[in-house]
Amino acid sequence: MSKHSQYLVLAKVTEGMVLADDLLDKVGHVLLPAGVTLTASMLKSLAHHHVQQLCIEKEAVNEQEVEAERQLKLGRIAYLFRLQPDQEPANTLKQYLIHYREGETL
Repeated sequence: MSKHSQYLVLAKVTEGMVLADDLLDKVGHVLLPAGVTLTASMLKSLAHHHVQQLCIEKEAVNEQEVEAERQLKLGRIAYLFRLQPDQEPANTLKQYLIHYREGETL
């Protein structure tokens, strides 16, 4: 999830919310693509497909919250690698994790 999103149980999802990730069925077919605005009929249909939760885009997020979340994630990575700060295999893995957390592709 590179966008700011949250998982909600289907009962708490309301009409007008935006799907953050593709919704897939059991065999990997796309039921609904990311970015679609959910309608009442879609929500009713999802209940029939036994969908229990959805990844929904959060409402407007300010830049300070985004930066605070980013710093928290980077702090967690630094904590995980605190005992091997400059060893090559650990440093390579750390860089991959940082790129992944920031939504970058290598």
